[in-house]
Amino acid sequence: MVEITYQMVLSTLQTIALIVGITYYLIIMRNSQRAQQHQSETRQAQLFMNIYNQSFTNPHFIDSIQRVLSLKWESFDEYLALTDYANPETRDNGLAHGTLTGLFEGVGVLVKEGLLDIRMVALLMTGPVKHYWEKIEPIVEDFREYSNYPRFVSETEYLYKELKKYIAEHPEIEE
Repeated sequence: MVEITYQMVLSTLQTIALIVGITYYLIIMRNSQRAQQHQSETRQAQLFMNIYNQSFTNPHFIDSIQRVLSLKWESFDEYLALTDYANPETRDNGLAHGTLTGLFEGVGVLVKEGLLDIRMVALLMTGPVKHYWEKIEPIVEDFREYSNYPRFVSETEYLYKELKKYIAEHPEIEE
């Protein structure tokens, strides 16, 4: 009888130890997941602030957006003449266009790959992305053909479309 009681106590202790071990493991895993989620959100915020600092607080970016949006062209040939990097008189226009293209292409890739939340972009960059894309959209297909680069500003186009979708679902943030 003593032996049966001893085995029952031992079996019960083993079961309790197993339950405590599993519970401890689950708590550790949940805390680890929370820490990873927090770390991911922090990295995303840092990435976004780096983009913000390279754009909206950067005088070169501000000049570039104003310069490109103020350019007026009626045809693709006029656009090419206005943004000719080889011409000293229009080099700054070409640089401005390249600055915006580089930034918006990069942001588009980050959004597409899930590394940057479209909400963050929508809250801060809707206006510049929208105005830039709508300015260059009429010449994009011609430029893709001209340069033999069918993906020219494709990530900017993706970003613009994603912003439009997001704003349609969240009209309170439309500019």
